[in-house]
Amino acid sequence: MAKFEQKIEARNLRKEGKSIKQIAKELNVSTSSVSGWCQDIVLSEDQILELEKHARDPNYGRRLENSLRQRRERILKTEKLMKDGVKEIGSITRRELFIAGIALYWAEGFKKDNQVGFANSDPGMINFYIKWLYKCCGIKLQDLNPRATVNISHKNRINVIQKYWSEATRIPSKNFGKPFYQNTKWKKVYENPNEYYGVLRVRVRRSTDLLRKIHGWVEGLKLQA
Repeated sequence: MAKFEQKIEARNLRKEGKSIKQIAKELNVSTSSVSGWCQDIVLSEDQILELEKHARDPNYGRRLENSLRQRRERILKTEKLMKDGVKEIGSITRRELFIAGIALYWAEGFKKDNQVGFANSDPGMINFYIKWLYKCCGIKLQDLNPRATVNISHKNRINVIQKYWSEATRIPSKNFGKPFYQNTKWKKVYENPNEYYGVLRVRVRRSTDLLRKIHGWVEGLKLQA
């Protein structure tokens, strides 16, 4: 069994309530591997109680209480840090958006093309880039040329994928270019294949001069290093 298949099987067994040691023994892998694969899976109270019974834990009941307390503390801490982070960003000015957009393009934007372009699988990042184009570069909706790139094994889902990106970016489906398919079929099996939406490439039509200016903006940022 390939390692990625073992990971999926381990996660499925953990969701059923099996212990890390049981899973490791069943799949003939180390407990550290199973622990790493399953660290985000939260067991129910009943599953924890059942594991304690099987282990004949002399502290039966206490481990559940401690586990639930640690889980609550972890959730509260994570929520607080998230809220603190959002608060620290607050509302950004146009100038801040301008600089952030240049840095983002420097990292992820197309450099060798003769048109402005950007590709990513994160809708949040794509929308930030589009907002930057609108607010800081004077680009209009009709100037955008989005195109989905997906693996050929998901060709049968292309309508769902394009709808996903259309809704995420608020760009009408009619504006999308013909999808591009990667012809190499994956050997790897993913745990949630229906959550795969490929990569969205968003080019700007007739944007050679804008691209040259962006290169200048990037050079300006480099001088600040």
